[in-house]
Amino acid sequence: MVLTNSIKTKISTVFLREDGILQININPDCEFITVDFNELMAAAKTIGNGKKFLNLIIVGKNTLADHDSRIASCSKGGALYKLADAFVISSLAQKIIANFYMKVNKPYVPTRFFNNEPDAVNWLKDLEN
Repeated sequence: MVLTNSIKTKISTVFLREDGILQININPDCEFITVDFNELMAAAKTIGNGKKFLNLIIVGKNTLADHDSRIASCSKGGALYKLADAFVISSLAQKIIANFYMKVNKPYVPTRFFNNEPDAVNWLKDLEN
């Protein structure tokens, strides 16, 4: 896969894939806080010149988002540069928080959680049709 542009933040790498999906790889064993979300928003804005993308977020094992970053991510303001979010998660704690997130926070854009990358990418591509 050819990367057209890439930005490294404190705990993640953000890049535009050849297929037009914005991929975010978040490091393992981190606490994802509002500052991290703001860095991702800035990276998405820079990479896409303000355009909205389908986002593939690969969350590192044992990385969890705090309450404030989850609120920011699901808000209208947090959706400035995204059309949809497909998260790939692996740990039980991530799955518990994901279920809570979907029931309580009600994301502004279509959002799903997956156990593997191919299923997440297929869902995002189905949204394009």
